[in-house]
Amino acid sequence: MGFLDKVKDVAGKAADQAKHATAVGKEKIEDAKLAKKIESLCEEIGGIVVSQRRGEAPADADAQIDAKVAEIAELEKQIEENAAVKPEAEAADAAEAPADDAAAGS
Repeated sequence: MGFLDKVKDVAGKAADQAKHATAVGKEKIEDAKLAKKIESLCEEIGGIVVSQRRGEAPADADAQIDAKVAEIAELEKQIEENAAVKPEAEAADAAEAPADDAAAGS
């Protein structure tokens, strides 16, 4: 392999790593947004419960709570799915690395 080929190979690997880092960063930001939404929904549920205890809750308070709990469950599912995708992507990256290293050593 010529010098320029090696330079191109290294540059390609660096670009791939940068893309991967960007994707991981976006996933972390998305997870943080989902967690913040869950926190907000929990606060809303708490407000409804307090108003129930005071006898000031709207007639559909239980339905509102149920809807918010269902939304929280969906958001948690999204976070779990994001977490499941990360190890798969890392495993794929790790599987590619030894083959790339072996080719570079030739």
